[in-house]
Amino acid sequence: MTNDTERNTTTGPAASAGRLLLIGEGLHVMNPALVRAIRERDARRILDMARRQVAAGADALDLNPGQSRELCRLTPWLVELVQEELETSFFLSSHVLRMEQALRVHRGRATINAVTAGERELAGAMEKAMAFDAGLVVLLVSPELTPAGVDEWLQLAARVLETAARTGMEPGRLYLDPVISCRPDPMTWHLGGGLPDMETIIESIRMIGELSDRQVKTIVALSNASLCLPPGRRSDLHCRLLPMLVEAGLDAVILNCNDLRLMAIARDPGALLRPAA
Repeated sequence: MTNDTERNTTTGPAASAGRLLLIGEGLHVMNPALVRAIRERDARRILDMARRQVAAGADALDLNPGQSRELCRLTPWLVELVQEELETSFFLSSHVLRMEQALRVHRGRATINAVTAGERELAGAMEKAMAFDAGLVVLLVSPELTPAGVDEWLQLAARVLETAARTGMEPGRLYLDPVISCRPDPMTWHLGGGLPDMETIIESIRMIGELSDRQVKTIVALSNASLCLPPGRRSDLHCRLLPMLVEAGLDAVILNCNDLRLMAIARDPGALLRPAA
């Protein structure tokens, strides 16, 4: 794969040292406007979606066309379209592990988003990521273990680090995602509307940083925290959660860049935590 990586001309996703990496979520199959634009090959509309996110402060863009083979086959076109106009990099959905052309045409370091920590899947994904000089997001879930608390998340994080050592994957190219999700059991819906157990997520992020001596990065998809809420209440929750996650050591976040209040907080998440003068 040497020739492919040599032709890359930009670096991968990067924020300045110590700053939260901001990844725009808008180029996702859950966005009906994107799906329509891809199917119609509407380059102007797709570029407008990408431009607005970068202009709002996104350091990288998450690109997820879903499971449709029709849309997945167009991922290389989307990557080239956007990178011809904008200096940005992509978090590419894991279908690129099978359909590699998007990794070949990507300028700079792409990041594959995401694979689980299942033993059978993980090593192969790391080897493919290394072949294309890519980063890799690993969801801290597996077929063998569904975490119910901090200890289970740390167990899976340790597995990821062990696999990285065995395959030769640089820990600095890994993003570990403890997977924020609404809780499905009826009792939590009765007591808390199904909202995620954020205390456990926050502690897991803190402990993963300590476990890896800050070698690997942590990442969350912030909008997953509010899927159980009506649209009008989602932004408030995101704005409250993000500073707490960053204080715990969060390195990267996939978020709604069109939410101006959230982006202001994302650029200075410590502001809400500092005592008033």
